[in-house]
Amino acid sequence: MKRNIKITVWVIAAIIILMVGIVGVISLNDNLREILNPPFEETVIFPDDSRENPADTIFSVNGIEMKMIGVKGGKINCKGFKETIELKDFYIGETEVTQELWVAIMGNNPSVHTDNILCPVENVDLQDCAEFVHKLDSVSGGGFYIQSYPEWLYVAHLGSRNADTSYCDANASWHKENSDGITHLVKQKTPNALGVYDIVGNVSEWTVSGSDPLFFVVGGSYETEKGNCKIDAHEVYHANTKMKSTGLRLVWYPESPLQYE
Repeated sequence: MKRNIKITVWVIAAIIILMVGIVGVISLNDNLREILNPPFEETVIFPDDSRENPADTIFSVNGIEMKMIGVKGGKINCKGFKETIELKDFYIGETEVTQELWVAIMGNNPSVHTDNILCPVENVDLQDCAEFVHKLDSVSGGGFYIQSYPEWLYVAHLGSRNADTSYCDANASWHKENSDGITHLVKQKTPNALGVYDIVGNVSEWTVSGSDPLFFVVGGSYETEKGNCKIDAHEVYHANTKMKSTGLRLVWYPESPLQYE
């Protein structure tokens, strides 16, 4: 009887030791991966400079014109990410989605700031944005998406390479120090070198990047202090968050739309 008890104890001890060893090996492998493949410390883009940006495109949707800026593809190392991301040629909204366009598609205006329908739409959560894009696709022929964080960041960096001013310059963005606490009409500040307005400031912008139900929000807004208007900074919001300082910007893939996380 005592012999059987001793055997059982030894078997249990061996199992425990084995399990501890397995956990240790897994932890060691995770640490090795972290050491061998650390996150990027800064954002760097690698556009294909042998090519020109695609020609800009203007859509007319329910009587409202919407200009999309052509962006040549390339690669990007996003700060804090571990993998290089490759982007095909795509188009990004010249402006943030306006209240005018939102009303033309959705038939309502959820915005808090409603003095002028040429201001960006705001007070929308990510589900609202997804419904807007679905309806926009149904009347435009498709190919529109809520931007991803790498797409937005790529455009922000590509558009600043030959710019005369920084994004936090008063000529380029609406921020806390110059906005009077409200949103402003789009296209009132200097665009970046690609011709994209309000990359930083006015309203911050949803992206589809993150981990459900938390997603990256980029660009800062009219409430952001000037010193915090940095293109590598982002916030994380719950998908159901609605704020008077957060709207959206679209991207468009005319052929073989890219599916991203």
